[in-house]
Amino acid sequence: MCGIAVLVAKTNQSRSMKKELDEMLDIMQHRGPDGRGSVHLPSVHIGMVRLAIVDLENGIQPIWNEDHTMALVCNGEIYNSQALRSSLTADGHQFKTHSDIEVVLHLYEEMGERCLNRLEGIYALAIWNEERKTLFVARDRMGVKPLYYADIGSHWAFASELRALAALDGAAKEIEHSALMAYHALRFTPGEQTLYQGIRRLLPAHYAQVTSGIFRTDPYWKPTFSQSELSENSGKEDFSPKRLREVMFAAVKSQFAPEVNSAVLLSGGLDSSALLAMRRELSGGQPDIAITIAFERPTSGAKRVEYSEVGCAARVARTYQAEHIVGVVNARDALDALPRIIADLDEPIADPTAIPLWFATKTAHANGCKVVYSGEGLDELFAGYQVYGHERWMRALNRVPETLRRSLLEWLVRNGMPGAGVIGRSLQDIHDWYQGVGGIFTPEERSALLQTTIPRGNPVLVRADSQMESSDSLSALQRMMLFDLLTWLPDNTLAKSDKISMAHSVELRVPYLDSGIVDFALACPDHQTWNRGGKRIVRQALTGVVPSFVIRRRKAGFNIPISAWLFGEWQEFARESLLSPTAATRELYGNRAQTLFEAPRARQERAGRLLFALLTLELWLRQTPLRTEWESTYLIS
Repeated sequence: MCGIAVLVAKTNQSRSMKKELDEMLDIMQHRGPDGRGSVHLPSVHIGMVRLAIVDLENGIQPIWNEDHTMALVCNGEIYNSQALRSSLTADGHQFKTHSDIEVVLHLYEEMGERCLNRLEGIYALAIWNEERKTLFVARDRMGVKPLYYADIGSHWAFASELRALAALDGAAKEIEHSALMAYHALRFTPGEQTLYQGIRRLLPAHYAQVTSGIFRTDPYWKPTFSQSELSENSGKEDFSPKRLREVMFAAVKSQFAPEVNSAVLLSGGLDSSALLAMRRELSGGQPDIAITIAFERPTSGAKRVEYSEVGCAARVARTYQAEHIVGVVNARDALDALPRIIADLDEPIADPTAIPLWFATKTAHANGCKVVYSGEGLDELFAGYQVYGHERWMRALNRVPETLRRSLLEWLVRNGMPGAGVIGRSLQDIHDWYQGVGGIFTPEERSALLQTTIPRGNPVLVRADSQMESSDSLSALQRMMLFDLLTWLPDNTLAKSDKISMAHSVELRVPYLDSGIVDFALACPDHQTWNRGGKRIVRQALTGVVPSFVIRRRKAGFNIPISAWLFGEWQEFARESLLSPTAATRELYGNRAQTLFEAPRARQERAGRLLFALLTLELWLRQTPLRTEWESTYLIS
């Protein structure tokens, strides 16, 4: 793993940008403390900082091809590199290193952009063709590794982190208002947009080329919910729990990192426990390290006592004889680290799970682990979140005549009774109400908070659906899952995981996002994923792999005491941060955040999550060069 940076000139008359490239690499040094390499040519400056995982001694980049006409930098890992290397060697290619990354360069020589369909791994890469004066960049299918770009006038600039681009002269520093609106709906900014007007993300499963100053981007893969690909090859067996178990074991095996120390992030839930179990079996019983972060019980605040995972995690660790490292974090520990955590996120992501992840990867680094394994991905691929159960409610309610539902809705609202929300959603299209797993402020709440008119519908959901061919043929469950696969997973979960782990110079691997598992999930019928609860086929596949007490355990859900802290130990800090006359968001929110602090005890759990989104944005803005001109209006017609 590493951080990459590229500055490619738009014309032959451009000045040298060597100093700027060096500064970009300095900003990202935490991503690669083991080495640095760069190439400076009249048309391009390309460099990287390296975290050595494979070929520890000789894997420095950029890597040149045999005739010195192409140079590659890549942030990531190629898990099928050995098979590709054998094939390319047979075709006459000569390798200079034992790095897994070098195969990308020679495969690109052979196939151009079509090489991306042969790569199994996680990556953001850039290849400079000196003969054609063309830059080629690409990002892995699911968006595990990030890549940002910006037009800075004389050059196009690319980097693994947003802040490396934001520091450049010529990068636009104005706020992107539509991204800000999306942040208040989703708690992150989705798709290509960032909060900087002039900085964009390269989308997952996309590549881009810059030739003669012209930037062009295209997709090379799209997630397609269909049974055709797998069923044409084999048949019904492809959808069996047995087949899924085989695919999962293969994915975990392919991502072993034998040259460095590693650990599993263990919650004690199904996904992380299965990782530990499969690694134990595949390694022939070799001991593993498991890391669990727990929180001291809050002294006051929200009514609900947050869940602790230590007991179950310890039981799982004992089962597989893993060295179990437990870190206990109290409210003060978390608050002291919060500004650093938000800075390490690189862009505002109001996901409280960043807090335990930050402490977990810090612990991994302190214990000499360069790689950690996470169970991310199965919930998005196999409908593991409870919100997906709303689709069954909608289907049942749609059997009731619409006139009766409207009358019931009016009566519930008039009498202040619960249930109005679900009835109201049954009268809307999914585009109008679904905000994804991370949804926070409703349109009505956003209108009140930001003093603006919120347009009907969810344009982000529409854009996500537009990336799918024949999206109208999808089931409601598939449309919900698609939205989260294209937004929540890459722009919240994976962005958070990459930035937080790399802040501690630790690589985070996600075996469950292996293409074999992804393809299986996309081909899986709805009833195999959601059936009185999510991940039905996953539980069937892992029966006998993990203990029965793990299979039976219910999903823990929102288990970080963020609401308790914000109405308890953190309240003074949060009030001062958001309500101070000098607050960065003061002109944006006015005194309207005050109403959230006044939430009755029964509503404090949700109010705390909303406050955390406001606090995250406030603390992030204090640490960025972004110009916040709130007076420029938020009215949307």
